[in-house]
Amino acid sequence: MSQSSQGGPPGGMPPHQRTPSQSSQQGGPPAGSAGPSGPRGPPNQPGSSSQSPFPAGLGYDPARNKIEEARRQEKDMPNRLDLPPEAYIFDGKKPIFAARPGYNEKDKPVHIRVNQYRVEQANAIKVYQYAVSLIPEPTKSVVYKKCWASNAVQKELDRQPKIWLYDGRSLAWSICNQPAPIKIAIDLDAEQGKTKRPGHPNEFTMLIRQTSTIYLDSLLSYLRGKSGWDTHILECMNFFDHALRQKPSQSMTAIRRNFYHPQAPRRDLDGTIYAAKGIYAAFRLSESIRSGGSGLSINVDVANTTFWKDQTLDRLVMNLINISSDKWNARTPLEAAELLRPIQWHMNTKVKEATPSDAFKVLRRLHKLRFKVFHRGKKDDSKIYTIARFAFHPKYMFEGATSKNYTFVVRKTGESRTVYEHYMKQYDVPLQFPWFPVIETTRDGAFPIEVCHILPWQRYNFKLNGPQTSDMIKFAVTRPAERAKSIMENVNRLGWNSDEYLKEFGIRVNPDMTKVQARLLKPPMVSYKNGNANPGTSGRWDLRQKIFYINNKGRELRSWGIAITDNCVDLPVVQNFARVFMKTYKDHGGLVEKPPHLIRFPRGKDLGDAYFDAYNATKNANGGEDPVMMFWVLPTKNSFAYYRLKKSGECRFGMVSQMLNAAHVTKAQPQYCSNVSMKVNAKLGGTTCRVPAETGGPTAPAFFNTPTMIIGLDVSHGSTNMKGELDPSMAAMSISWDKDAAKYAAFCQTNGYRQEIVNPARMTSMFDGALRKWCETLGCKVPSHVFYFRDGVSEGQFTQVMDFEVSELKKIFERRCGRVPKFTVIVATKRHHIRFFPENGAGDRNGNPLPGTLVEKEVTHPFHYDFYLCSHSAIQGTARPVHYHVIHDEIKMPPPLLQKMIYQQCYQYARSTTPVSLHPAVYYAHLAGDRARAHENVESDRKDPEQIKKALSNWTAKKSSGSITHPTESLPLLPFGAKEAVDKNKNFTPFTMWYI
Repeated sequence: MSQSSQGGPPGGMPPHQRTPSQSSQQGGPPAGSAGPSGPRGPPNQPGSSSQSPFPAGLGYDPARNKIEEARRQEKDMPNRLDLPPEAYIFDGKKPIFAARPGYNEKDKPVHIRVNQYRVEQANAIKVYQYAVSLIPEPTKSVVYKKCWASNAVQKELDRQPKIWLYDGRSLAWSICNQPAPIKIAIDLDAEQGKTKRPGHPNEFTMLIRQTSTIYLDSLLSYLRGKSGWDTHILECMNFFDHALRQKPSQSMTAIRRNFYHPQAPRRDLDGTIYAAKGIYAAFRLSESIRSGGSGLSINVDVANTTFWKDQTLDRLVMNLINISSDKWNARTPLEAAELLRPIQWHMNTKVKEATPSDAFKVLRRLHKLRFKVFHRGKKDDSKIYTIARFAFHPKYMFEGATSKNYTFVVRKTGESRTVYEHYMKQYDVPLQFPWFPVIETTRDGAFPIEVCHILPWQRYNFKLNGPQTSDMIKFAVTRPAERAKSIMENVNRLGWNSDEYLKEFGIRVNPDMTKVQARLLKPPMVSYKNGNANPGTSGRWDLRQKIFYINNKGRELRSWGIAITDNCVDLPVVQNFARVFMKTYKDHGGLVEKPPHLIRFPRGKDLGDAYFDAYNATKNANGGEDPVMMFWVLPTKNSFAYYRLKKSGECRFGMVSQMLNAAHVTKAQPQYCSNVSMKVNAKLGGTTCRVPAETGGPTAPAFFNTPTMIIGLDVSHGSTNMKGELDPSMAAMSISWDKDAAKYAAFCQTNGYRQEIVNPARMTSMFDGALRKWCETLGCKVPSHVFYFRDGVSEGQFTQVMDFEVSELKKIFERRCGRVPKFTVIVATKRHHIRFFPENGAGDRNGNPLPGTLVEKEVTHPFHYDFYLCSHSAIQGTARPVHYHVIHDEIKMPPPLLQKMIYQQCYQYARSTTPVSLHPAVYYAHLAGDRARAHENVESDRKDPEQIKKALSNWTAKKSSGSITHPTESLPLLPFGAKEAVDKNKNFTPFTMWYI
């Protein structure tokens, strides 16, 4: 029902909706609201960029226009296809990507299977592509599918003996050659037996015009490296993709590259969402063209995705409220309705002005969900509606827009009714929960939530909370043998051999997993001060009796303290832990001169005040010497307490800290103390271990004969909190800080909102001061070589990485050092579906590939420089190799040596006795980006409404999805060290491994 001001009909009209296949073609199902209701936070605060990895931002983005134009062009590309990076080069630019210089023929060959299936072309037939349009142009894309499925169109197409493919919108394919345009008149009302409505014509003319011919030879020519990428090759790929998807889409829900059949295994996570196992299937260009294949393959895997649980909307609302905050526990609908009522904002100086409650803001996640209406008076309604918003208007004051007061005008009689009255008079249905807010649909209709039933298979596009993540991992984790079995079952369900569309176009797919020759790289020795450890092929070694390669000399634990929060453990327990930790750290070579000062705080103590008191108590207990480090015992894994204490320690006192879990402190096990010792040693400037050189002496670098810098960069994107506010994106840069690339400093800065590419201003603010300090620390005027590892970018962003990020780094080198070193740029990706399955017991005890397994054939690009490397031993589930793509190579390190460097440096990770799955430069950047959330410039001056208004007035809000807005620019991070900080801490901490 619509409000009286709009005069719409009761019940509304069917909303704009997408079928599953259309959702996949146009970016998947719509997500919920993702932006905050307005900008937040105080104005920029001054800080010294030369002493902090969090320098002040410029407050604007000089490269925004160019970056957003590149993002727009990338968005226009088909989002289901795995396209090569040159497909995203626009404006006539030439490809700049490194070609494969050769293969690794040095290391031990091994045989594995990969979950990729070769496509075989039976005959080189011509396929004609057609453009499909409607006159007049409909306002909803779903009309295209209705018209294509109409009797008039199908009767015309049945005159041809061949099958037609249709993408649901504007393209069709057939081997029928119809050069003359086909015009078909369609009357949808007549076909559906509906009465024509005045002013709502439902008659269209469909025009089908032949636009091009698909030749497989052009794609083969590109795969062989004989011709460059062009739009015709994209047309070939698009055709193959739709031929693959057409049959499965008719019987399964399709979401981008994933398919979910009605009987898919699923698990209820918490009453709000469920997890389901689907089928991932996507065409890929492959290196198989060099070994007799067609160069096309299909990657098939298991997809684990979360969906909104199909249930009545009132029950979903209750469940969503209860899982969104520990302080909400609505046991009845009445209690839930009370939480959703508007409130008086405590910082609003106006009297009696209603604002949405925090619980009401959570409901933004439900925007754009589709539902049907069922109640006693309407049991067979097949219409599908879409939630536009939960009704809110200040005129309803603190009652909110509920069924009891939300009015509309009945079109037939002109009578004004509330929603509650309408259901009584129209359907004789007394609403049970009239105090819940009313929902408004995309067609101005309004419904009470208790009559709305959420449709299944609507993707949940938000970050999972802790319990949801835990349950999701349990559901998703499978051992290699089980995963391989599921993949083969998925292949059978896709039914390539019986697919009439593939048969029509002469496409054959080999239903057997592809076998490929891999290489097993040699594991390194791991060097400590008192000897080496030999991990072998197990991927792990023992830390007992090992002395750290470099200890904390110069940062001895002389003035330090252990603070207990919430009185969570007794002092004798902490004294015992301190004794065990000091012995353990000393056994590893750590320098501890005095025991810690112990402080205990009662429950409810403000954490900021607690840090101030603990710092000063420790200082006073040590004769006025400022502490170098503080330990904190926390009762639980409480992220708020963790980040709050980190923020106080780093932003106020410029010092490192170590958080301890009360349960582990109570046990005080030596292994836990060894793990803590590794972190403490790294934070105090030490180095856990290194990979030694095979020749050249005990102190020679293992990989570099000339000054070399390794940079890792990762951008993490903020999630939407329960209030609908979007956290800013965080750019984090790690830089190797010694000749072995075993120690890394990290520098971070906010990067707008949902911005993946680091703009030049922020790149300069992070790297310029770091480069000066690096040259001072290593006694070098300029490095000769720079390896730039970039995480998390798609092929469509490779050119942006080179044009904006690498280009700016080179400018900084030129300005500061007068010379630009040679760059090798490597993109490291873990978000892919390639898995390795060793044959004949050649893997580890779980069936995973051994650490060091390298694949550079079959699943790689025909001529680009890329490879897959599994460098770790998976603890559970199926190991995921990392895809390394060398997009720019000036250093020209031979492939076996580059692969060896990447693999063996994974053994130098500072807080582990196992190699990590990803190169440490990227791994550290990811850790630093997460830790930098503690430095976000929020909460300051929030007690003063006038300061807030002044801060917000300096920001320009832009529209996001729905009615939510967020600032166009993000506030810069707080620097290390405020006025309480001493120089010996704030000048040291930013350049050590504070984030680990």
